[in-house]
Amino acid sequence: MTKRIIAAILVIATSHQVAIAQTYNSHAQLTTRLKTLTAKYAALTSVKSIGKSAGGRDIWALTISKGDAAQKTGILVVAGVDGTHLAGTEIAVRMAEKMLGTSNEDSVAKLLTTNAFYFVPSVNPDAQAQFGATPRFERNGNDSPTDDDRDGRTNEDPAEDLNGDGLISQLRIEDPTGTFVVSKDDPRLMLKADPTKGEVGKYIVVTEGFDNDKDGQFNEDGLGGVHIDKNFSFDYPIFVAGSGEHAASEPEVRALMDFVFQNKNIHSVLTFGPANNLSDAPKYDPTRALKKIPTGALAKDASAGEQVGKLYTDKTGLKDTPALPQTRGNFAQTAYFHAGRFSFTTPGWWVPKVEAPKDTTKKTPDAAKSMVAPARAAPATPRTAGTTDDDLKFLKWADGQKITDVAVKWVDVKMADYPNQKTEVGGIVPFVRLNPPVAMLAEIADKHVAFLSALANQMPDVQIVNLKTEAVGGGITRLSVTVINKGLLPTYADMGDRITFVEKVKVELKTGVNQQIVAGKRLNLRPAMGAGESQEFTWLISGAGKVTLEAGCATTGRKIVEVTLK
Repeated sequence: MTKRIIAAILVIATSHQVAIAQTYNSHAQLTTRLKTLTAKYAALTSVKSIGKSAGGRDIWALTISKGDAAQKTGILVVAGVDGTHLAGTEIAVRMAEKMLGTSNEDSVAKLLTTNAFYFVPSVNPDAQAQFGATPRFERNGNDSPTDDDRDGRTNEDPAEDLNGDGLISQLRIEDPTGTFVVSKDDPRLMLKADPTKGEVGKYIVVTEGFDNDKDGQFNEDGLGGVHIDKNFSFDYPIFVAGSGEHAASEPEVRALMDFVFQNKNIHSVLTFGPANNLSDAPKYDPTRALKKIPTGALAKDASAGEQVGKLYTDKTGLKDTPALPQTRGNFAQTAYFHAGRFSFTTPGWWVPKVEAPKDTTKKTPDAAKSMVAPARAAPATPRTAGTTDDDLKFLKWADGQKITDVAVKWVDVKMADYPNQKTEVGGIVPFVRLNPPVAMLAEIADKHVAFLSALANQMPDVQIVNLKTEAVGGGITRLSVTVINKGLLPTYADMGDRITFVEKVKVELKTGVNQQIVAGKRLNLRPAMGAGESQEFTWLISGAGKVTLEAGCATTGRKIVEVTLK
């Protein structure tokens, strides 16, 4: 009987471990998933490693296209730059799977014929691997060894699992010098004491662990080196913890930026991470945009961003997007300011607004008139250090969804450094804030496929129209054409004309033997063309036979026509 009970316990424990493993992929599982896709849809896909992380893990790029991807307008989907944002990686992979699963439908087949889609779902695999590690803790740094406290040693003060639950949460120490209090709304949370509310601090709150090097700081120099999304070149935060020795010091950053620069056809970038410029598109600010080194969106780009933002809201139907400003040294801004590509970013998923239950009590007309309007929930206001009111919102939502294991109950732990003080471990479980149960992401991924498809349908489309030839005598032909962008977005971001990495729109006339251009430029280069913008070109050409006319650029593809001279 005892053996059967033990066996049953083992089965339950094993099942629980499998369930956890099936939530968010390990790097090995992600690799298998991508390679399975390319095996199943070999005619439409390819996958390659564009580099390795500091810890030696491959950074995968999946290409989806019908035909030569390099000759089509490209859209790049990036996720997993922030190591704590597992949901973005899952959404990105599900989007690729959804697109390929419906690739035989006419609308999707057309998209794959005219566009190339690139997916880089896990830029920071070292940090994301911590989800499946023991102990589990949130981490943004890669495996580069760093001396964060500048004491000549690396990783000498990591976090420790004091209560043995396999998680690194928070440690609270009852102390008269403490500045934290237990939340009155949820005892699982600790908040910074607010004197304006008559709150007096009672606890010191730090990450779970010891002060190993006895410098008065807890876990300040542990595993997890450079925060990848602080290491990109735009507005690089020099001398900031986690930002690295210099911009682009990390192999993950160089791999991703090399990929962007090498694939000149990439028109737009969609990044999944804890930032948002889609439902809250950046506004044009001349004080920032017109600087010698711009730090704000250029006017035409801001207009296009607003257009795409409206498209995002319309196609996804997602509401109540949190305000998530861009951070310094991140990829999304670097893709725009330093690579000249349209760059959009969204968390993809966020805690939904919890509606208050409706009052169904019938009121008399007079009573209804005199009622005060129901109070709206106050906007979440971060409170310094510890947890925030956003955490309270998250826990309320999780409780309503009956999602368990999102917080650790506060339990006593014995610490030799504090023999006469109460010390407890508890708080929110690592990774849960930004990453809901995976099953919830299926619908979210479908919504983002709808947006991505709509975005692809608005891509620029350079066409050669109104072509005319006229013999003017003496073996000379006048050739005139109009080149127009029939797409709904510019040929590329206006910022692309401020840097040297984006190809300008080219209109080129190619002649053969015994043909000569008498008037007109053989090669015409011009800045980005807006939606519906056109330009006329005229040449005088001597000779007979056919000439070739080419128009377009890397981000639009090129249109080629042959013209017979008169």
